[in-house]
Amino acid sequence: MEKRLPRLVVATCTACLAWLLLNPGAASSQPPATLTAMDYVQIQQLVNRLNFALDYCGNGGRTFADLFVDGGRYIIDSGDGKPTVRDTRGALITLAGGPGCESRRTAPTSYILHLAESVVIEATADGARGTSYAIYPPSAGKYLNDETAGQLGFYHDEYVRTPDGWRLRSRRHELHPVAGGVTP
Repeated sequence: MEKRLPRLVVATCTACLAWLLLNPGAASSQPPATLTAMDYVQIQQLVNRLNFALDYCGNGGRTFADLFVDGGRYIIDSGDGKPTVRDTRGALITLAGGPGCESRRTAPTSYILHLAESVVIEATADGARGTSYAIYPPSAGKYLNDETAGQLGFYHDEYVRTPDGWRLRSRRHELHPVAGGVTP
């Protein structure tokens, strides 16, 4: 029994250390917030509204921008180390088509649609985060370009509860995830 106890302690410590390395936020000094069932529903609705607002230029792009907190960021990460960051209200409005929605009405941008699927939401100390598949189905059999035809990416989101409901602090759109890779 005396020889087994040290081995058990070492094995337990090793397992705990491995878990902490795979879950870096778990060692945070603040425990994660508790999310209610309604929080999960509201965050899921936020994710759904975001893509519709982006694809259909709601209210001249303002509906899309309204789903972010002030200073919120939309990051397009193509994996080349040079992400495109849109972090002003005007830049978010433009991403969704701009005040006149011109870019959403003309090819090839008019062919792309965004679908967030299988969102996984978890509590954080100051809100929540989520990861979902980013799927780009064609519109009327047409697509943005050969590279995005049927492409599958990831959305990595950070959500914050505000007086107006849940909003995005950031969305990182990972365009080219490595198949079989590990997502943060």
